[in-house]
Amino acid sequence: MKKWHETVAANLGLRAGGLVLLAVCWAIAARLHPVPPGATARDAMSLLMLLSAMAFLCGSAGSALLFAGPGLWETVEVSERWRRLPAPDRLWRAPRGRGL
Repeated sequence: MKKWHETVAANLGLRAGGLVLLAVCWAIAARLHPVPPGATARDAMSLLMLLSAMAFLCGSAGSALLFAGPGLWETVEVSERWRRLPAPDRLWRAPRGRGL
């Protein structure tokens, strides 16, 4: 059975979603463009900070979806060095007769 992200519809949908996010990023950047470049952090309103964060997130996610598309959900093999260790059978206990 095919995974959902391996279908043509998902490929087109993910890439179209990336384009939409990049368009939103462009619209936010157009709103932020008139802000003077010499404005200090003290002059920046919380709305400008929020718009800047949204532009960054939309641009990053949009680029990832547009260029990688369904490749974001591909499984990768993790090297033995970075795999989790198996859980120990029992918890560590202090030797009997000795306190901390």
